Amino acid sequence: MAVARHVGTATLAGVLSGIVVGGLVGRVVMRIAGFAAGPGLVGSLTANGNRVGDITVAGTASIVLFVGLGSGLIGGVLYAVVEPWLRRLRPWHGLAYGAGLLAAFGFSVLDPSNLDFRRFGSAPLNVAMFAGLFLLFGVGIAWLFDRLRAAIAGPTTLGRAAEVLAFLALIPGAIVTVLLLLSVTGLGEPLFPILVVTALLTATVVLWRRLPSPIGYAALIAAMLFGVARTVSALPGILAGL
Repeated sequence: MAVARHVGTATLAGVLSGIVVGGLVGRVVMRIAGFAAGPGLVGSLTANGNRVGDITVAGTASIVLFVGLGSGLIGGVLYAVVEPWLRRLRPWHGLAYGAGLLAAFGFSVLDPSNLDFRRFGSAPLNVAMFAGLFLLFGVGIAWLFDRLRAAIAGPTTLGRAAEVLAFLALIPGAIVTVLLLLSVTGLGEPLFPILVVTALLTATVVLWRRLPSPIGYAALIAAMLFGVARTVSALPGILAGL
């Protein structure tokens, strides 16, 4: 019961942070990139088929639903696993989590094959803004998780409602996490999702069996370093237009 509550609370915090940061703030970042591109590119289509300069309710809702909600679900489940390992970093644990996400999964957003980074505005500015979303998401989910956990532990009606929502978030969180981990590098390269899942399972078992903590840290760092290599290697291609 306690484990389910912990995972559900983290998942709910991830959903809320994902909707705000990945969805709404992400939409603002895209608008800034379009504005920086100048009036000459207004009306041009992005790689995702969106038209520069157009801000529609449907477009914003699509980003909030598919980007914000999806990233929030997987980010919440991952946070549930790594949160105990970040406690010694308080009060900077949220920023550390965001930096870890950027290092491990940054390549999924900072894709050198996506020419929009160079076509619209400044490539360094675009990279910095999208990288900042990872950091902001980490800070947001850590802040929300602490407050949701405190509310659920209390006797208030708001706490009971938060607990119900937390448990409801468990099933979609698990489903989306599996799907995204399997697709993040494509079916032709299963090594990264295998490393991530192995690292998460190892960290969980280490806590459960009270094994030496360096084993858990080593597993998490190993998976993160694999993503770091891909993220860092992507940057020269994005910034090649400088």
